[in-house]
Amino acid sequence: MNGVDAKHRLSVPSSLRETIEARSQTKALVLSPAEHAPCLIGYDVSYFSRIEARLEAEFAQDFGPGRGQKARMLFAMAEQLKYDDTGRIILTPTLRDAGELASQAVFLGAGDYFELWSPDVLLAEPDLDPRMSRAVKSLLAGRAA
Repeated sequence: MNGVDAKHRLSVPSSLRETIEARSQTKALVLSPAEHAPCLIGYDVSYFSRIEARLEAEFAQDFGPGRGQKARMLFAMAEQLKYDDTGRIILTPTLRDAGELASQAVFLGAGDYFELWSPDVLLAEPDLDPRMSRAVKSLLAGRAA
């Protein structure tokens, strides 16, 4: 769990930064609202081409409204954010609103991308694994101490 300061800066865990830099050779990541959850997803900039390929595979030569809607959902709110030498990004108002992020954020690894959650929103998820719930509550308690 990482804090979001008054200037809306958020430190990206060093393990994620190392992976991002190894994959894309840049100190930048992409954040976007998640497709199926009330959180943000993050990935390295090279992951964009994989998302484009997935869109192409799903819709092939169909350029109808379904493709447009899906493309807007995947790309319109995606933002590339550079991080500074200490690993901090600045969350834009759009991303803060989309992720319902205030003073705390939880990074969750999800394979080739990660999720960024408001702890309160994550804890309210109806199907949250009880172990995850305990871990987040423990992190919150540690922050309060």
